[in-house]
Amino acid sequence: MADNTNKDTVERITHEIEQAITQLEYKIVELKTLKIEPDLSYINSFYKEKTEENINQLNSRIKVPKLSLYLWISSFAMLIVSFTVFFFVFSKIEETKANAIKEYKNQLSKNSVIMSKENAELLKDMDLWFKSDPQSTSKFIHWRHNQK
Repeated sequence: MADNTNKDTVERITHEIEQAITQLEYKIVELKTLKIEPDLSYINSFYKEKTEENINQLNSRIKVPKLSLYLWISSFAMLIVSFTVFFFVFSKIEETKANAIKEYKNQLSKNSVIMSKENAELLKDMDLWFKSDPQSTSKFIHWRHNQK
């Protein structure tokens, strides 16, 4: 009888072990197919908060370089405008100066203060002719006196 009880106990334990192994294999398969997703909402909200803070901090630092960039661009634009105005005014001044000189020369020519190149050459030729023939000089002076 003791042998029988031992045998029954061994069979019972063996059966229990086999059942436990079967249950463990089933649980292993179940755990392999089970998707475990941790609750990351706290971590996500923390990173979202920190990211927004970092973006705001970076944007506040970017505003200063934008200001300096705008200053450089406006300075460059003002330089271009200044040069354009300078060249425009300079060309107008040169044009006005040339017109004033031309008008002044015309006025002097009308008033016979200065003479034209042709008259200057004629006067030079007359001077050479009068120096070569002094009698013609006195005839010319007499003729001119009678014309007035």
